[in-house]
Formats: sequence, structure tokens, C-alpha cells
Amino acid sequence: MSTSPETSGTIYDIGYRRYEGPRLGRRGAISAVVGAGLRAVFGLGRSARSKIIPWGAVVLAIMPAVVAVAIRVLAGDLVELYSYDSYLWNIGALLPIFVAAQAPELVVNDIRHRVLPLYFSRPMSRLDYVVAKLLALGLGLLALTLLPLLVLFVGRVLAADNVVAALGDEMGDLPGIVGSGVLHAIVLASLGLAICCLAARRAYAAGAVLAVFLIGNVVSSVFTVPGGWFRGVAPFLNPLAVLDGARQWLFGGSVADSPVGAAGVSLATFGLAAALLTVAAWGILLLRYRRIST
Repeated sequence: MSTSPETSGTIYDIGYRRYEGPRLGRRGAISAVVGAGLRAVFGLGRSARSKIIPWGAVVLAIMPAVVAVAIRVLAGDLVELYSYDSYLWNIGALLPIFVAAQAPELVVNDIRHRVLPLYFSRPMSRLDYVVAKLLALGLGLLALTLLPLLVLFVGRVLAADNVVAALGDEMGDLPGIVGSGVLHAIVLASLGLAICCLAARRAYAAGAVLAVFLIGNVVSSVFTVPGGWFRGVAPFLNPLAVLDGARQWLFGGSVADSPVGAAGVSLATFGLAAALLTVAAWGILLLRYRRIST
């Protein structure tokens, strides 16, 4: 009678190991979300198609500054295409496009795929998450609101015959340049994320952002009629006009094409409107994420 061969086997320990590395805590979690958000804003680590809008917007935003510097080199002070005061207003159409395209990437998928409880488990709170997303989009927007102005600033200095004297002349505008860029980035990031966090899909979020800016611009233009009843209210329907008014109030300078000057309203009112718009957006974000359970 034949005997069956004995079977032999090996037991492997495939259990989980305890993590023994450094624990970065709350600050590390926020930094990780900000870094991942910046990568998402500029399409890093993704297909080339996802990089077209953000990088294309950055290039288009910087190009007028490069052209203005080139003309200044060739023609001197005879021709001035753009000033520090009017630059962001003139490229204003790019800002809503950038926000509409990139803000949904930061918040819509997290809500739709229900991964937020993983974020909020520990050590990140809801406030930390909102702040991290605002930082990511705000830093991304600085590539459109601050970088072109810095290019224009550096170009003007280097194009002068006396670089040291030109630096002294232009240095007085630097606080306004930085402040204006940061102001636009904070308000636009807050408004964009507040709109997108209420949408169920990225397409809906992008459409809602564009609708707010486009409809506000059209209605504001219609109401800006000399002698009209709503002339003083019209600029407040356009977020970009509110930002330009707040910029004029904080840093001075005027823009001929902006409806702010024709409104006949105190510039401090635009500063208050920008502050209220930002606070309202923050309130929407905090209320929206407060409803999400862990």
C-alpha cells in the first residue's frame, strides 16, 4: 500500500508593522495637503492635457509684461503699455478661467469620492483642511496676480540706463505690487473654493464660477450708464471691479477702463465689500465642511 507524500509548507508573517518613523503631526498634514494641492493646480504628475489651462494662463498673464519691457528697451519712456495699477485689470479675463479650471480639482473630488473622513480622522481638522486648500489655490494664483507684476518691475529696472537709480525709483511701487497680488489671490481663491465646494461635479463647479464672473460683468456693464439709477451699485456686481476698487483704496492708482471711478462711491466701500465677500466665502467653506461627518 503506497503512502501519500507529506505536504510541507511555510508560514509567512504578513501582518502590519507599527510605524516607527517620525510623526510630523498637524503641521506635516497641512503641508502635505498644500503640496498636493499645488501639484493638482498646475497638473504636475498628470497628463499633458491637464497642464494646458494652468500653464497657458500663466504664460498669457506674463506675456504682456514681457512685451511691455521689450518696447521699453526699444522706445524708452516714450511708450508705456501697462502700468502697475492697470495690469491686473487688463488681464482680468484670465483670472476667472484659471479659478474655474483649477479650483474644482482641489475640493470636488474629495467630496464626491467621500474621502474627507480620512482627512478628518487625525490629526487634521476641518479648519486645517480649508486653510490648506485656500493656501494651495492662493499660491497658485500668485503666478498670475504677482509674478507678471514682478516681471514688469524687474524689466523696468534692468531696461534703464542707470539700474541703481531706476531701482530706487521703482522700489516705492513694490509694496503695492505685492499687496495687490496677494489681495487678488486671497479673494479669488476664497470665492472660487466657496462656489466649488457646493457642486457635485467638476463641470458644474467650473460653470458656476464662470457664471458668477461673467454674469456679474455683463450686469455691471449694463447698469453702468451715465445718470442711471444703479450706477453706484453696478461695480459691486462684478468681483473683479470690487477687487480693483479695494486695490485703489489700499495702494492708490486708478484705471481708466475700470467702473470704479465712475461709480461715485467711496473707495473704502470697495475695501469693505472685498472683506465681506472674503468672510462670506470662508463662512460657506466652514459650514460646508462642518456638515461632513468623520
